[in-house]
Amino acid sequence: MSRAVDAAPKVVDREEFERRWEPQGWKLVIIGPTGTWRKEWGEWEAIRDIVQNALDEAESYRWGYDEEGLWIADDGRGMAVADFLLGPPKLKPPHARGAFGEGMKVAALALLRCGHSVRIDTVGRVVWITFYRVEVNGGVEQLAALWKPNGTSRGTRFHIIGYHGDAFADRFAVNLPRSSILHEGPSNLKEPIPRHNQIIADPPGRIYARDIYMADIDSPYSYNLWSFDMAPDRHGPKSEYEVWTDIGRTWATVKDQRLLRRFFCMVDDPPTEKRDESHRISMVPIDMGREYVQLMDEAGDMWRAAWKHEMGPTAILRTNARWDTTVRHLGYEPVGVSWGVQSALGQVIRTDTQLVQESQDRLREAEIIPDGRLDHRQLGNLELARAVARSLYAEVRGVHAAMIPPASDRMRTAGMYGRRTQEIFIAVDQLDRARDTVDVVIHELAHHTSGAEDGEEAHNSAMTKVAARVVERTARGDYDLEMEHATW
Repeated sequence: MSRAVDAAPKVVDREEFERRWEPQGWKLVIIGPTGTWRKEWGEWEAIRDIVQNALDEAESYRWGYDEEGLWIADDGRGMAVADFLLGPPKLKPPHARGAFGEGMKVAALALLRCGHSVRIDTVGRVVWITFYRVEVNGGVEQLAALWKPNGTSRGTRFHIIGYHGDAFADRFAVNLPRSSILHEGPSNLKEPIPRHNQIIADPPGRIYARDIYMADIDSPYSYNLWSFDMAPDRHGPKSEYEVWTDIGRTWATVKDQRLLRRFFCMVDDPPTEKRDESHRISMVPIDMGREYVQLMDEAGDMWRAAWKHEMGPTAILRTNARWDTTVRHLGYEPVGVSWGVQSALGQVIRTDTQLVQESQDRLREAEIIPDGRLDHRQLGNLELARAVARSLYAEVRGVHAAMIPPASDRMRTAGMYGRRTQEIFIAVDQLDRARDTVDVVIHELAHHTSGAEDGEEAHNSAMTKVAARVVERTARGDYDLEMEHATW
């Protein structure tokens, strides 16, 4: 029998079914919804769900055109008549792309509404989707299926009769060439087979959820994501935040320096390249999971090399702006990043708090030099410093010569102030000239009076005030005796 004879009308009623179709061996299944159901669906949504069903069934699909229209096929087990019935829904497993197994019926309904006919050839049967007209309150058209034994020996083939439009092949990540995949990293979905999140070069600016296009974003990349929870209809996320956390997981697995350099351009603050990643991506360790923080740590050398290349050799990750002046005093430059990536990057990139702690640890190794080990010039200059401190602030408990390690690998240390002990330590090489010695003691006394860090406005202001008082005391002759033994 030719297809022209077999072709079902878009609407049948009881009389036509019994007169024409039932005698040929066709059976009728009432699926249920009317033509107004999911009226927002069009051809894209229908094709999306047909492909989604094929991928869940066989992990691949084929498509093409013939004289009748677009066909979409898989090599799965085929469909039973019961699969065409609605509710109660037959839930798919969590790893599936679809959830309720309803999308196929809704897709057929949408295609009929768009003016196309739908024939399904599956294992052991052929099915025409149609509307069945019921004479209730003037007539209601319900989705129905005409079917009879025949079909294929393997798989399922949807035929959209009369449709020669877009197959939307680029909206399914399984169709993208391997050359478009810039990176693949493990997702949280590992059963029944491990799935991989992907960063995609072309086309850019899309999010694919489990191989299927979901949304557009402003990004130089597209992402194919598997880890986040889908909404019940599988066409969007339960939470937008989870999408950007899964994008964070994807980046956490990257080891390519070129990709990482572009990543840093998007997430530095303010961003060098402003994209959706700049303010939306989340790499919060507790949300990403320990596995991804560990993967970042294992690739730490790559992350640090990319950071240094893009941000500069002195760049330090800013976690708190209060440390900016201290960081600069130690010879480095603080660089901010977006809040969502800060804590994860702090696992692999040197932070301001780490730098300050390293400096403090170094300075704890300072060694006091007894006066007896100083030469007469050093001792004379040290006594002048002691006189200055004693005359201005009696609570300062001592001024000592010391061997002081560098505060950082880029900055030597001329002096120290111990807040707990209220003692001042002057590096021995600053005792050769009284001018240097007085500069150091003024600097450290400003720490004592202000409680501020190097470079902060409060410390700078305190230095000015201390220096003024030293000049005043010097003019009064308070330091004349010590000045006689100092070496300028």
